[in-house]
Amino acid sequence: MSTALKTNRAPHQDDGATDRLSFLWLAGFMAAFLVVDILSKLTEYGRNGVGSEPVYFAIYEITSFVVLLALFPAIAWLTSRATPGQHQWPYVIGAHGAASVIFSLIHVGLMVALRKLAFMLFLPISYTFSDHLPRDLIYEYRKDVLTYALFVFFITFGRQLAQQRREIAAAREDAKRSKKLTLKCGGRSIWVDAKDVCWVRSASNYVEVAANGKTHLARATLAAIERQLADAGANAVRVHRSYVVNTDHIREIRPNGEGDVKIVMSDDQIIPGSRRFRDRLPKAD
Repeated sequence: MSTALKTNRAPHQDDGATDRLSFLWLAGFMAAFLVVDILSKLTEYGRNGVGSEPVYFAIYEITSFVVLLALFPAIAWLTSRATPGQHQWPYVIGAHGAASVIFSLIHVGLMVALRKLAFMLFLPISYTFSDHLPRDLIYEYRKDVLTYALFVFFITFGRQLAQQRREIAAAREDAKRSKKLTLKCGGRSIWVDAKDVCWVRSASNYVEVAANGKTHLARATLAAIERQLADAGANAVRVHRSYVVNTDHIREIRPNGEGDVKIVMSDDQIIPGSRRFRDRLPKAD
Protein backbone atom coordinates (compact mmCIF):
# COMPACT_ATOMS: atom_id res chain seq x y z
CA MET A 1 0.00 0.00 0.00
CA SER A 2 2.83 2.35 0.75
CA THR A 3 6.49 2.61 0.01
CA ALA A 4 9.16 3.44 2.54
CA LEU A 5 11.01 6.69 2.27
CA LYS A 6 14.59 5.92 1.32
CA THR A 7 17.82 7.80 0.83
CA ASN A 8 20.86 6.63 -1.07
CA ARG A 9 23.26 7.32 1.80
CA ALA A 10 23.59 5.98 5.32
CA PRO A 11 22.45 8.40 8.05
CA HIS A 12 25.98 8.84 9.44
CA GLN A 13 27.23 9.77 5.97
CA ASP A 14 24.51 12.39 5.62
CA ASP A 15 25.34 13.76 9.08
CA GLY A 16 29.01 13.97 8.15
CA ALA A 17 28.32 15.97 5.00
CA THR A 18 25.85 18.19 6.85
CA ASP A 19 28.26 18.76 9.73
CA ARG A 20 30.97 19.89 7.32
CA LEU A 21 28.62 22.50 5.94
CA SER A 22 27.60 23.56 9.46
CA PHE A 23 31.29 23.83 10.34
CA LEU A 24 31.90 26.20 7.41
CA TRP A 25 28.95 28.40 8.39
CA LEU A 26 30.05 28.43 12.01
CA ALA A 27 33.67 29.17 11.10
CA GLY A 28 32.57 32.05 8.89
CA PHE A 29 30.35 33.46 11.63
CA MET A 30 33.10 33.19 14.24
CA ALA A 31 35.75 34.61 11.90
CA ALA A 32 33.59 37.68 11.26
CA PHE A 33 33.09 38.10 15.01
CA LEU A 34 36.84 37.67 15.57
CA VAL A 35 37.74 40.45 13.11
CA VAL A 36 35.15 42.81 14.59
CA ASP A 37 36.35 42.03 18.12
CA ILE A 38 40.01 42.72 17.27
CA LEU A 39 39.20 46.00 15.52
CA SER A 40 36.89 47.05 18.36
CA LYS A 41 39.57 46.47 20.97
CA LEU A 42 42.11 48.43 18.94
CA THR A 43 39.63 51.31 18.72
CA GLU A 44 38.80 51.19 22.43
CA TYR A 45 42.44 51.14 23.50
CA GLY A 46 43.28 53.96 21.09
CA ARG A 47 40.33 56.02 22.34
CA ASN A 48 41.58 55.65 25.92
CA GLY A 49 45.10 56.65 24.94
CA VAL A 50 46.49 53.19 25.65
CA GLY A 51 48.67 51.90 22.84
CA SER A 52 48.95 48.21 22.07
CA GLU A 53 50.32 46.15 19.22
CA PRO A 54 47.65 44.68 16.91
CA VAL A 55 49.50 41.36 17.07
CA TYR A 56 48.72 41.22 20.80
CA PHE A 57 44.97 41.19 20.21
CA ALA A 58 45.33 38.94 17.18
CA ILE A 59 47.14 36.30 19.25
CA TYR A 60 44.50 36.40 21.97
CA GLU A 61 41.57 36.00 19.59
CA ILE A 62 43.06 33.69 16.96
CA THR A 63 44.39 31.13 19.44
CA SER A 64 40.95 30.79 21.00
CA PHE A 65 39.31 30.66 17.56
CA VAL A 66 41.59 27.86 16.32
CA VAL A 67 41.11 25.68 19.40
CA LEU A 68 37.33 26.12 19.42
CA LEU A 69 37.01 25.04 15.80
CA ALA A 70 39.36 22.10 16.40
CA LEU A 71 36.92 20.83 19.03
CA PHE A 72 33.93 20.91 16.64
CA PRO A 73 34.21 17.23 15.53
CA ALA A 74 34.11 16.04 19.15
CA ILE A 75 30.93 18.03 19.82
CA ALA A 76 29.37 16.70 16.60
CA TRP A 77 30.20 13.15 17.73
CA LEU A 78 28.57 13.68 21.13
CA THR A 79 25.55 15.41 19.59
CA SER A 80 24.89 12.26 17.56
CA ARG A 81 24.64 10.36 20.84
CA ALA A 82 22.76 13.01 22.81
CA THR A 83 20.58 14.83 20.31
CA PRO A 84 18.17 17.52 21.57
CA GLY A 85 14.64 16.55 20.62
CA GLN A 86 15.51 12.89 19.97
CA HIS A 87 16.90 11.62 23.27
CA GLN A 88 15.49 12.12 26.77
CA TRP A 89 16.11 15.67 27.99
CA PRO A 90 17.66 14.71 31.38
CA TYR A 91 20.18 12.58 29.50
CA VAL A 92 20.86 15.29 26.90
CA ILE A 93 21.32 18.01 29.52
CA GLY A 94 23.54 15.81 31.68
CA ALA A 95 25.71 14.66 28.77
CA HIS A 96 26.21 18.11 27.30
CA GLY A 97 26.57 19.73 30.71
CA ALA A 98 29.46 17.42 31.59
CA ALA A 99 30.92 17.74 28.10
CA SER A 100 30.83 21.54 28.27
CA VAL A 101 33.08 21.47 31.35
CA ILE A 102 35.58 19.19 29.59
CA PHE A 103 35.28 21.33 26.46
CA SER A 104 36.16 24.46 28.44
CA LEU A 105 39.14 22.85 30.20
CA ILE A 106 40.56 21.57 26.91
CA HIS A 107 39.92 24.94 25.25
CA VAL A 108 41.74 26.81 28.00
CA GLY A 109 44.64 24.35 28.13
CA LEU A 110 45.33 24.37 24.39
CA MET A 111 44.66 28.10 24.10
CA VAL A 112 47.20 28.88 26.82
CA ALA A 113 49.78 26.62 25.16
CA LEU A 114 49.31 28.35 21.80
CA ARG A 115 49.48 31.80 23.38
CA LYS A 116 52.71 30.99 25.20
CA LEU A 117 54.21 29.81 21.91
CA ALA A 118 52.93 32.85 19.98
CA PHE A 119 54.16 35.31 22.63
CA MET A 120 57.58 33.67 22.53
CA LEU A 121 57.70 34.01 18.73
CA PHE A 122 56.16 37.45 18.19
CA LEU A 123 56.32 39.50 21.40
CA PRO A 124 59.13 40.50 23.76
CA ILE A 125 57.14 39.41 26.81
CA SER A 126 55.96 36.07 28.17
CA TYR A 127 52.33 35.07 28.55
CA THR A 128 50.75 34.38 31.92
CA PHE A 129 47.20 33.05 31.91
CA SER A 130 46.17 33.64 35.51
CA ASP A 131 47.15 34.68 39.01
CA HIS A 132 43.95 33.12 40.40
CA LEU A 133 43.16 29.90 38.52
CA PRO A 134 39.69 28.99 39.93
CA ARG A 135 38.36 32.49 39.27
CA ASP A 136 39.69 32.60 35.72
CA LEU A 137 38.55 29.08 34.86
CA ILE A 138 35.02 30.04 35.91
CA TYR A 139 35.35 33.22 33.86
CA GLU A 140 36.34 31.20 30.78
CA TYR A 141 33.63 28.60 31.38
CA ARG A 142 30.90 31.26 31.37
CA LYS A 143 31.93 32.14 27.82
CA ASP A 144 32.70 28.61 26.70
CA VAL A 145 29.35 27.16 27.74
CA LEU A 146 27.61 29.65 25.43
CA THR A 147 30.00 28.77 22.60
CA TYR A 148 29.38 25.07 23.24
CA ALA A 149 25.61 25.63 23.10
CA LEU A 150 26.04 27.54 19.82
CA PHE A 151 27.97 24.59 18.35
CA VAL A 152 25.25 22.13 19.39
CA PHE A 153 22.59 24.41 17.91
CA PHE A 154 24.38 24.69 14.55
CA ILE A 155 24.93 20.93 14.39
CA THR A 156 21.38 19.99 15.41
CA PHE A 157 19.66 22.62 13.26
CA GLY A 158 21.79 21.74 10.23
CA ARG A 159 20.97 18.06 10.56
CA GLN A 160 17.26 18.77 10.94
CA LEU A 161 17.24 20.87 7.77
CA ALA A 162 19.13 18.17 5.89
CA GLN A 163 16.70 15.51 7.12
CA GLN A 164 13.74 17.59 5.97
CA ARG A 165 15.33 17.96 2.52
CA ARG A 166 15.91 14.21 2.32
CA GLU A 167 12.32 13.47 3.33
CA ILE A 168 10.96 15.94 0.77
CA ALA A 169 13.12 14.43 -1.98
CA ALA A 170 12.09 10.90 -0.99
CA ALA A 171 8.42 11.91 -0.86
CA ARG A 172 8.65 13.34 -4.38
CA GLU A 173 10.23 10.15 -5.68
CA ASP A 174 7.54 8.15 -3.90
CA ALA A 175 4.86 10.33 -5.49
CA LYS A 176 6.24 9.68 -8.97
CA ARG A 177 6.20 5.92 -8.42
CA SER A 178 3.00 5.40 -6.48
CA LYS A 179 0.95 8.48 -7.48
CA LYS A 180 0.36 9.01 -3.77
CA LEU A 181 0.96 11.99 -1.52
CA THR A 182 3.13 11.33 1.54
CA LEU A 183 1.97 13.25 4.62
CA LYS A 184 3.71 13.49 7.99
CA CYS A 185 0.90 13.77 10.53
CA GLY A 186 2.26 13.87 14.06
CA GLY A 187 4.32 10.74 14.52
CA ARG A 188 2.62 8.94 11.63
CA SER A 189 3.11 8.86 7.89
CA ILE A 190 -0.02 8.47 5.78
CA TRP A 191 -0.42 8.10 2.04
CA VAL A 192 -3.24 9.67 0.05
CA ASP A 193 -4.00 9.12 -3.63
CA ALA A 194 -3.03 12.36 -5.36
CA LYS A 195 -6.14 12.28 -7.55
CA ASP A 196 -8.30 12.29 -4.40
CA VAL A 197 -6.77 15.48 -3.01
CA CYS A 198 -9.32 18.27 -3.35
CA TRP A 199 -7.50 21.28 -1.94
CA VAL A 200 -4.56 22.20 0.29
CA ARG A 201 -4.32 25.18 2.64
CA SER A 202 -1.23 26.63 4.31
CA ALA A 203 -1.49 26.77 8.11
CA SER A 204 1.69 28.30 9.54
CA ASN A 205 4.29 25.48 9.58
CA TYR A 206 1.66 22.96 8.55
CA VAL A 207 -0.74 22.33 5.69
CA GLU A 208 -4.33 21.14 5.71
CA VAL A 209 -4.93 18.55 2.99
CA ALA A 210 -8.56 17.78 2.08
CA ALA A 211 -9.15 14.39 0.46
CA ASN A 212 -12.00 11.87 0.47
CA GLY A 213 -14.08 13.97 2.85
CA LYS A 214 -11.29 14.18 5.45
CA THR A 215 -8.84 16.95 6.29
CA HIS A 216 -5.31 15.95 7.30
CA LEU A 217 -2.98 18.32 9.16
CA ALA A 218 0.55 17.61 7.98
CA ARG A 219 3.98 19.05 8.72
CA ALA A 220 5.03 20.52 5.36
CA THR A 221 5.09 23.68 3.29
CA LEU A 222 2.50 24.49 0.66
CA ALA A 223 5.21 24.61 -2.01
CA ALA A 224 6.47 21.14 -1.07
CA ILE A 225 2.97 19.64 -1.27
CA GLU A 226 2.37 21.41 -4.57
CA ARG A 227 5.52 19.79 -5.99
CA GLN A 228 4.51 16.38 -4.65
CA LEU A 229 1.11 16.66 -6.30
CA ALA A 230 2.72 17.64 -9.60
CA ASP A 231 5.14 14.70 -9.36
CA ALA A 232 2.19 12.38 -8.73
CA GLY A 233 0.44 13.63 -11.86
CA ALA A 234 -2.38 15.54 -10.15
CA ASN A 235 -3.75 18.66 -11.85
CA ALA A 236 -2.87 20.85 -8.88
CA VAL A 237 -2.38 24.61 -9.21
CA ARG A 238 -1.72 27.47 -6.82
CA VAL A 239 -4.74 29.79 -6.79
CA HIS A 240 -3.85 31.90 -3.75
CA ARG A 241 -0.74 32.41 -1.64
CA SER A 242 -2.34 30.08 0.93
CA TYR A 243 -4.18 27.60 -1.31
CA VAL A 244 -3.53 24.90 -3.88
CA VAL A 245 -6.47 23.19 -5.57
CA ASN A 246 -6.92 20.12 -7.73
CA THR A 247 -8.61 21.44 -10.87
CA ASP A 248 -10.33 18.07 -11.36
CA HIS A 249 -12.32 18.83 -8.20
CA ILE A 250 -13.44 22.35 -9.15
CA ARG A 251 -17.22 22.58 -9.37
CA GLU A 252 -17.63 26.29 -10.08
CA ILE A 253 -15.59 29.49 -10.42
CA ARG A 254 -17.35 32.69 -9.36
CA PRO A 255 -15.79 36.06 -10.30
CA ASN A 256 -16.27 38.73 -7.63
CA GLY A 257 -15.98 41.69 -10.03
CA GLU A 258 -12.58 42.83 -8.72
CA GLY A 259 -10.36 40.34 -10.52
CA ASP A 260 -10.40 37.78 -7.72
CA VAL A 261 -12.63 34.70 -7.75
CA LYS A 262 -14.34 32.26 -5.43
CA ILE A 263 -13.75 28.61 -6.28
CA VAL A 264 -16.37 26.07 -5.28
CA MET A 265 -14.82 22.64 -4.80
CA SER A 266 -16.41 19.20 -4.99
CA ASP A 267 -16.61 19.04 -1.18
CA ASP A 268 -18.54 22.37 -1.16
CA GLN A 269 -15.55 24.23 0.28
CA ILE A 270 -15.22 27.76 -1.14
CA ILE A 271 -11.59 28.64 -1.87
CA PRO A 272 -10.44 32.23 -2.53
CA GLY A 273 -8.68 32.71 -5.86
CA SER A 274 -6.26 35.59 -6.30
CA ARG A 275 -6.09 37.60 -9.52
CA ARG A 276 -2.33 36.98 -9.75
CA PHE A 277 -3.03 33.24 -10.17
CA ARG A 278 -6.13 33.64 -12.35
CA ASP A 279 -4.37 32.39 -15.50
CA ARG A 280 -3.74 29.00 -13.84
CA LEU A 281 -7.43 28.22 -13.51
CA PRO A 282 -9.25 26.31 -16.26
CA LYS A 283 -11.00 28.50 -18.81
CA ALA A 284 -14.70 28.16 -19.48
CA ASP A 285 -15.52 26.36 -22.75
